[in-house]
Amino acid sequence: MKNPALLLIASGETSPDIRYAAGFSTPDEFILFGVDGVLCAVMSPLEYDRARANAAPDCQVLAESELGGPDRMAVFREIVRRFRIDGFIVPENFPLLWADKLRAAGIPVETRAGTFFPEREFKSKEEADKIRECEKGAAAGFFRAREVLGEASVGKNGMLVRDGEPLTSETLRAEIDAAMLRSGMLPTGTICAGGSQSARPHETGSGALYAGTPIVLDIFPKSQTTGYWGDMTRTVVKGKAPEIVRRAHRAVCEAKKRAISLLGIGAIPAEIHRAADAVLQKHGFFTGIGNAGHFGFFHGLGHGVGLEIHEAPRLSPGNVRPLRGGEIVTVEPGLYYPEWGGVRQEDLLWLSPDGETVDFTEVDDRLEIE
Repeated sequence: MKNPALLLIASGETSPDIRYAAGFSTPDEFILFGVDGVLCAVMSPLEYDRARANAAPDCQVLAESELGGPDRMAVFREIVRRFRIDGFIVPENFPLLWADKLRAAGIPVETRAGTFFPEREFKSKEEADKIRECEKGAAAGFFRAREVLGEASVGKNGMLVRDGEPLTSETLRAEIDAAMLRSGMLPTGTICAGGSQSARPHETGSGALYAGTPIVLDIFPKSQTTGYWGDMTRTVVKGKAPEIVRRAHRAVCEAKKRAISLLGIGAIPAEIHRAADAVLQKHGFFTGIGNAGHFGFFHGLGHGVGLEIHEAPRLSPGNVRPLRGGEIVTVEPGLYYPEWGGVRQEDLLWLSPDGETVDFTEVDDRLEIE
Protein backbone atom coordinates (compact mmCIF):
# COMPACT_ATOMS: atom_id res chain seq x y z
CA MET A 1 0.00 0.00 0.00
CA LYS A 2 1.33 3.41 -1.00
CA ASN A 3 -0.79 5.54 1.34
CA PRO A 4 -2.23 3.42 4.17
CA ALA A 5 -3.90 4.72 7.30
CA LEU A 6 -3.53 3.38 10.82
CA LEU A 7 -6.87 2.07 12.11
CA LEU A 8 -8.23 1.15 15.52
CA ILE A 9 -11.77 0.12 16.48
CA ALA A 10 -12.09 -0.19 20.25
CA SER A 11 -13.32 1.51 23.41
CA GLY A 12 -11.06 3.57 25.61
CA GLU A 13 -11.86 1.24 28.49
CA THR A 14 -10.57 -1.85 26.68
CA SER A 15 -7.78 -0.50 24.48
CA PRO A 16 -4.79 1.28 26.03
CA ASP A 17 -3.66 2.21 22.51
CA ILE A 18 -6.83 4.07 21.59
CA ARG A 19 -6.96 5.79 24.97
CA TYR A 20 -3.33 6.85 24.60
CA ALA A 21 -3.74 8.18 21.05
CA ALA A 22 -7.14 9.85 21.47
CA GLY A 23 -6.51 11.19 24.95
CA PHE A 24 -9.90 10.17 26.33
CA SER A 25 -11.86 7.06 27.28
CA THR A 26 -15.31 5.80 26.29
CA PRO A 27 -17.33 2.74 27.30
CA ASP A 28 -18.32 2.15 23.66
CA GLU A 29 -15.97 1.45 20.79
CA PHE A 30 -15.20 4.09 18.19
CA ILE A 31 -13.02 4.50 15.10
CA LEU A 32 -9.60 6.10 15.31
CA PHE A 33 -7.50 6.45 12.18
CA GLY A 34 -4.25 8.17 11.37
CA VAL A 35 -2.93 9.28 8.01
CA ASP A 36 -0.09 11.65 7.03
CA GLY A 37 0.69 12.29 10.68
CA VAL A 38 -2.88 13.29 11.56
CA LEU A 39 -5.05 11.32 14.02
CA CYS A 40 -8.85 11.46 13.74
CA ALA A 41 -11.47 10.07 16.12
CA VAL A 42 -14.90 9.38 14.62
CA MET A 43 -17.58 9.83 17.26
CA SER A 44 -21.28 9.18 17.60
CA PRO A 45 -23.58 12.02 18.76
CA LEU A 46 -23.53 10.45 22.23
CA GLU A 47 -19.79 11.04 22.68
CA TYR A 48 -18.97 13.81 20.18
CA ASP A 49 -19.10 16.82 22.53
CA ARG A 50 -17.22 15.07 25.33
CA ALA A 51 -14.58 13.87 22.89
CA ARG A 52 -14.03 17.39 21.57
CA ALA A 53 -13.57 18.67 25.12
CA ASN A 54 -11.10 15.96 26.15
CA ALA A 55 -9.23 14.86 23.03
CA ALA A 56 -5.46 15.05 22.86
CA PRO A 57 -4.19 18.22 21.14
CA ASP A 58 -3.06 16.27 18.06
CA CYS A 59 -6.32 14.30 17.70
CA GLN A 60 -9.09 15.73 15.51
CA VAL A 61 -12.66 14.78 16.43
CA LEU A 62 -15.06 14.10 13.55
CA ALA A 63 -18.79 13.42 13.76
CA GLU A 64 -19.72 10.09 12.22
CA SER A 65 -22.64 11.85 10.50
CA GLU A 66 -20.27 13.95 8.39
CA LEU A 67 -18.62 10.75 7.15
CA GLY A 68 -21.80 8.94 6.16
CA GLY A 69 -22.56 7.34 9.53
CA PRO A 70 -23.97 5.70 11.51
CA ASP A 71 -23.42 2.99 8.87
CA ARG A 72 -19.83 2.03 9.68
CA MET A 73 -18.96 0.70 6.23
CA ALA A 74 -20.16 3.98 4.75
CA VAL A 75 -17.81 5.75 7.16
CA PHE A 76 -14.87 3.61 6.05
CA ARG A 77 -15.60 4.23 2.37
CA GLU A 78 -15.76 7.98 2.98
CA ILE A 79 -12.47 7.92 4.92
CA VAL A 80 -10.83 6.11 2.00
CA ARG A 81 -12.25 8.61 -0.49
CA ARG A 82 -11.72 11.83 1.44
CA PHE A 83 -8.22 11.09 2.69
CA ARG A 84 -7.12 9.31 -0.50
CA ILE A 85 -5.85 6.22 1.28
CA ASP A 86 -5.58 2.77 -0.24
CA GLY A 87 -5.98 0.57 2.84
CA PHE A 88 -5.54 0.22 6.58
CA ILE A 89 -2.82 -1.00 8.93
CA VAL A 90 -4.31 -2.49 12.09
CA PRO A 91 -2.98 -3.93 15.38
CA GLU A 92 -2.78 -7.65 16.08
CA ASN A 93 -5.97 -7.60 18.17
CA PHE A 94 -8.08 -5.82 15.55
CA PRO A 95 -11.64 -7.27 15.32
CA LEU A 96 -11.71 -10.04 12.71
CA LEU A 97 -15.30 -9.19 11.76
CA TRP A 98 -14.33 -5.71 10.58
CA ALA A 99 -11.16 -6.90 8.88
CA ASP A 100 -13.27 -9.36 6.87
CA LYS A 101 -15.86 -6.69 5.99
CA LEU A 102 -13.22 -4.22 4.85
CA ARG A 103 -11.48 -6.78 2.67
CA ALA A 104 -14.80 -7.90 1.21
CA ALA A 105 -15.41 -4.26 0.22
CA GLY A 106 -12.07 -4.20 -1.60
CA ILE A 107 -10.23 -2.22 1.09
CA PRO A 108 -6.88 -3.86 1.96
CA VAL A 109 -6.08 -4.54 5.63
CA GLU A 110 -2.61 -5.40 6.91
CA THR A 111 -1.62 -6.29 10.47
CA ARG A 112 1.29 -4.64 12.23
CA ALA A 113 3.08 -7.00 14.61
CA GLY A 114 4.22 -5.80 18.00
CA THR A 115 3.36 -2.60 19.80
CA PHE A 116 1.10 -0.29 17.78
CA PHE A 117 2.30 2.87 19.54
CA PRO A 118 5.85 2.07 20.73
CA GLU A 119 6.20 5.58 22.15
CA ARG A 120 3.89 4.49 24.99
CA GLU A 121 6.94 2.89 26.58
CA PHE A 122 8.46 6.30 27.35
CA LYS A 123 6.47 8.35 29.84
CA SER A 124 6.27 12.11 30.02
CA LYS A 125 6.39 13.96 33.33
CA GLU A 126 2.60 14.29 33.15
CA GLU A 127 2.17 10.54 32.72
CA ALA A 128 4.68 9.85 35.48
CA ASP A 129 2.68 12.05 37.86
CA LYS A 130 -0.49 10.10 37.06
CA ILE A 131 1.22 6.79 37.75
CA ARG A 132 2.71 8.13 40.96
CA GLU A 133 -0.82 8.93 42.16
CA CYS A 134 -1.80 5.33 41.43
CA GLU A 135 1.12 4.13 43.52
CA LYS A 136 -0.09 6.27 46.39
CA GLY A 137 -3.40 4.41 46.10
CA ALA A 138 -1.54 1.10 46.30
CA ALA A 139 0.27 2.36 49.40
CA ALA A 140 -3.07 3.31 50.98
CA GLY A 141 -4.20 -0.27 50.47
CA PHE A 142 -1.04 -1.68 51.99
CA PHE A 143 -1.15 0.58 55.04
CA ARG A 144 -4.72 -0.57 55.67
CA ALA A 145 -3.54 -4.18 55.47
CA ARG A 146 -0.82 -3.44 58.00
CA GLU A 147 -3.41 -1.89 60.33
CA VAL A 148 -5.73 -4.88 60.05
CA LEU A 149 -2.93 -7.35 60.68
CA GLY A 150 -1.82 -5.27 63.65
CA GLU A 151 -5.33 -5.45 65.09
CA ALA A 152 -5.50 -9.24 64.72
CA SER A 153 -4.76 -11.57 67.60
CA VAL A 154 -3.32 -15.06 67.42
CA GLY A 155 -5.80 -17.85 68.14
CA LYS A 156 -5.56 -21.60 68.24
CA ASN A 157 -2.95 -23.21 66.00
CA GLY A 158 -1.62 -19.76 65.13
CA MET A 159 -4.74 -18.71 63.20
CA LEU A 160 -5.23 -14.94 63.05
CA VAL A 161 -8.45 -13.69 64.61
CA ARG A 162 -10.13 -10.30 64.24
CA ASP A 163 -13.44 -9.22 65.74
CA GLY A 164 -13.95 -12.77 66.98
CA GLU A 165 -13.68 -14.25 63.48
CA PRO A 166 -10.81 -15.87 61.57
CA LEU A 167 -8.92 -13.31 59.51
CA THR A 168 -8.94 -14.64 55.97
CA SER A 169 -7.27 -13.64 52.73
CA GLU A 170 -10.69 -12.62 51.46
CA THR A 171 -11.34 -10.31 54.43
CA LEU A 172 -7.91 -8.72 54.21
CA ARG A 173 -8.30 -8.24 50.44
CA ALA A 174 -11.65 -6.50 50.97
CA GLU A 175 -10.05 -4.07 53.43
CA ILE A 176 -7.21 -3.30 51.01
CA ASP A 177 -9.59 -2.83 48.10
CA ALA A 178 -11.89 -0.54 50.10
CA ALA A 179 -8.95 1.68 51.00
CA MET A 180 -7.98 1.94 47.34
CA LEU A 181 -11.53 2.77 46.31
CA ARG A 182 -11.57 5.60 48.84
CA SER A 183 -8.43 6.98 47.20
CA GLY A 184 -10.04 6.93 43.74
CA MET A 185 -8.49 3.71 42.51
CA LEU A 186 -10.04 0.55 41.11
CA PRO A 187 -8.80 -2.67 42.75
CA THR A 188 -7.89 -5.36 40.24
CA GLY A 189 -7.11 -8.83 41.55
CA THR A 190 -5.29 -7.88 44.74
CA ILE A 191 -3.10 -10.73 45.99
CA CYS A 192 -3.24 -11.69 49.69
CA ALA A 193 -1.53 -15.08 49.70
CA GLY A 194 -0.39 -16.59 52.99
CA GLY A 195 1.66 -19.61 53.97
CA SER A 196 2.32 -22.13 51.22
CA GLN A 197 0.04 -20.15 48.87
CA SER A 198 2.64 -17.38 48.85
CA ALA A 199 5.00 -19.73 46.98
CA ARG A 200 2.82 -19.34 43.88
CA PRO A 201 3.48 -15.82 42.53
CA HIS A 202 0.01 -15.18 41.02
CA GLU A 203 -2.03 -17.03 43.66
CA THR A 204 -4.61 -14.51 44.88
CA GLY A 205 -4.98 -16.27 48.25
CA SER A 206 -7.90 -17.82 50.09
CA GLY A 207 -8.80 -19.06 53.54
CA ALA A 208 -7.47 -18.33 56.99
CA LEU A 209 -4.20 -16.50 57.58
CA TYR A 210 -1.71 -17.58 60.22
CA ALA A 211 0.94 -16.00 62.42
CA GLY A 212 4.57 -16.81 61.72
CA THR A 213 4.05 -17.39 57.99
CA PRO A 214 4.76 -15.07 55.04
CA ILE A 215 1.86 -13.14 53.55
CA VAL A 216 2.50 -11.73 50.07
CA LEU A 217 0.49 -8.56 49.38
CA ASP A 218 0.59 -7.58 45.70
CA ILE A 219 -1.49 -4.46 45.08
CA PHE A 220 -2.01 -3.03 41.59
CA PRO A 221 -4.78 -0.43 41.31
CA LYS A 222 -6.03 1.33 38.19
CA SER A 223 -7.03 4.98 38.31
CA GLN A 224 -10.72 5.51 37.64
CA THR A 225 -9.87 8.92 36.16
CA THR A 226 -6.73 8.48 34.08
CA GLY A 227 -6.62 4.75 33.25
CA TYR A 228 -3.03 4.43 34.47
CA TRP A 229 -1.86 1.76 36.92
CA GLY A 230 0.24 1.42 40.04
CA ASP A 231 1.97 -1.74 41.27
CA MET A 232 3.65 -2.68 44.53
CA THR A 233 4.30 -5.81 46.57
CA ARG A 234 5.32 -6.31 50.17
CA THR A 235 5.71 -9.50 52.18
CA VAL A 236 4.80 -9.41 55.86
CA VAL A 237 4.60 -11.79 58.79
CA LYS A 238 2.30 -11.37 61.77
CA GLY A 239 4.49 -11.94 64.80
CA LYS A 240 7.95 -13.47 64.60
CA ALA A 241 9.11 -14.72 61.22
CA PRO A 242 10.91 -18.06 60.91
CA GLU A 243 14.64 -17.76 60.26
CA ILE A 244 14.34 -19.03 56.66
CA VAL A 245 11.78 -16.33 55.90
CA ARG A 246 13.99 -13.67 57.49
CA ARG A 247 16.95 -14.82 55.40
CA ALA A 248 14.91 -14.85 52.22
CA HIS A 249 13.50 -11.41 52.99
CA ARG A 250 16.97 -9.96 53.55
CA ALA A 251 18.19 -11.50 50.30
CA VAL A 252 15.22 -10.20 48.29
CA CYS A 253 15.54 -6.68 49.71
CA GLU A 254 19.25 -6.65 48.91
CA ALA A 255 18.55 -7.90 45.38
CA LYS A 256 15.94 -5.17 44.91
CA LYS A 257 18.34 -2.50 46.12
CA ARG A 258 21.08 -3.80 43.82
CA ALA A 259 18.79 -3.83 40.78
CA ILE A 260 17.54 -0.30 41.45
CA SER A 261 21.12 0.94 41.68
CA LEU A 262 21.76 -0.39 38.16
CA LEU A 263 18.81 1.33 36.50
CA GLY A 264 19.97 4.03 34.13
CA ILE A 265 20.04 5.18 30.54
CA GLY A 266 21.94 2.58 28.54
CA ALA A 267 21.49 -0.18 31.13
CA ILE A 268 20.65 -3.63 29.75
CA PRO A 269 17.58 -5.20 31.41
CA ALA A 270 18.98 -8.74 31.10
CA GLU A 271 22.11 -7.70 32.97
CA ILE A 272 20.07 -6.07 35.75
CA HIS A 273 18.06 -9.28 36.11
CA ARG A 274 21.21 -11.38 36.34
CA ALA A 275 22.71 -9.04 38.93
CA ALA A 276 19.63 -9.41 41.15
CA ASP A 277 19.72 -13.19 40.74
CA ALA A 278 23.40 -13.22 41.69
CA VAL A 279 22.56 -11.53 44.99
CA LEU A 280 19.96 -14.19 45.76
CA GLN A 281 22.41 -16.96 44.92
CA LYS A 282 25.07 -15.33 47.10
CA HIS A 283 22.66 -15.75 50.00
CA GLY A 284 22.22 -19.44 49.17
CA PHE A 285 18.90 -19.26 47.32
CA PHE A 286 18.97 -21.11 44.03
CA THR A 287 16.40 -21.75 41.32
CA GLY A 288 15.22 -25.06 39.92
CA ILE A 289 12.41 -27.60 39.63
CA GLY A 290 11.69 -30.21 42.30
CA ASN A 291 8.98 -32.74 43.04
CA ALA A 292 6.71 -29.97 44.32
CA GLY A 293 7.33 -27.72 41.31
CA HIS A 294 9.45 -24.65 40.62
CA PHE A 295 11.44 -23.05 43.41
CA GLY A 296 13.69 -20.04 43.82
CA PHE A 297 13.57 -16.98 41.54
CA PHE A 298 11.78 -18.17 38.43
CA HIS A 299 10.16 -15.05 36.97
CA GLY A 300 11.42 -11.85 35.38
CA LEU A 301 12.76 -9.09 37.57
CA GLY A 302 10.17 -6.55 36.44
CA HIS A 303 8.03 -4.99 33.73
CA GLY A 304 6.84 -1.69 32.41
CA VAL A 305 3.69 -0.07 33.84
CA GLY A 306 1.47 2.53 32.20
CA LEU A 307 -1.97 2.22 30.63
CA GLU A 308 -1.42 -1.53 30.99
CA ILE A 309 -0.27 -3.26 34.14
CA HIS A 310 2.25 -5.28 32.11
CA GLU A 311 3.83 -3.50 29.18
CA ALA A 312 7.25 -2.77 27.71
CA PRO A 313 9.99 -2.88 28.73
CA ARG A 314 10.56 -6.22 30.43
CA LEU A 315 13.38 -6.52 32.95
CA SER A 316 14.00 -10.11 31.97
CA PRO A 317 16.87 -12.38 30.91
CA GLY A 318 15.78 -12.11 27.28
CA ASN A 319 15.67 -8.32 26.94
CA VAL A 320 18.99 -6.90 25.75
CA ARG A 321 17.60 -3.60 24.44
CA PRO A 322 19.14 -0.74 26.46
CA LEU A 323 16.94 1.51 28.56
CA ARG A 324 16.55 4.94 26.97
CA GLY A 325 14.98 7.09 29.68
CA GLY A 326 11.28 7.70 30.32
CA GLU A 327 10.46 4.08 31.21
CA ILE A 328 8.43 3.28 34.32
CA VAL A 329 9.25 -0.22 35.57
CA THR A 330 8.76 -2.50 38.51
CA VAL A 331 11.68 -4.12 40.29
CA GLU A 332 10.30 -7.20 42.03
CA PRO A 333 12.71 -10.01 42.90
CA GLY A 334 11.10 -12.95 44.66
CA LEU A 335 11.91 -16.30 46.23
CA TYR A 336 9.42 -19.16 46.36
CA TYR A 337 9.70 -22.51 48.11
CA PRO A 338 6.65 -24.78 48.41
CA GLU A 339 7.73 -26.09 51.81
CA TRP A 340 7.54 -22.69 53.56
CA GLY A 341 6.12 -20.08 51.15
CA GLY A 342 7.40 -17.06 49.29
CA VAL A 343 8.83 -13.57 49.63
CA ARG A 344 8.49 -10.81 47.03
CA GLN A 345 9.24 -7.10 47.34
CA GLU A 346 8.25 -4.77 44.52
CA ASP A 347 8.91 -1.08 43.91
CA LEU A 348 7.74 1.06 41.00
CA LEU A 349 10.34 3.39 39.51
CA TRP A 350 10.61 6.06 36.83
CA LEU A 351 13.80 6.36 34.85
CA SER A 352 13.33 9.99 33.86
CA PRO A 353 14.42 11.28 30.44
CA ASP A 354 17.43 12.97 32.08
CA GLY A 355 18.52 9.70 33.70
CA GLU A 356 17.30 10.23 37.26
CA THR A 357 15.77 7.17 38.96
CA VAL A 358 12.71 8.09 41.03
CA ASP A 359 11.16 5.48 43.33
CA PHE A 360 7.38 5.95 43.47
CA THR A 361 6.90 3.31 46.19
CA GLU A 362 7.16 5.18 49.48
CA VAL A 363 6.63 2.13 51.69
CA ASP A 364 9.27 0.59 53.93
CA ASP A 365 10.40 -3.04 53.65
CA ARG A 366 9.58 -4.02 57.24
CA LEU A 367 8.78 -7.72 57.50
CA GLU A 368 7.27 -8.33 60.92
CA ILE A 369 4.02 -6.86 62.28
CA GLU A 370 3.49 -6.87 66.04
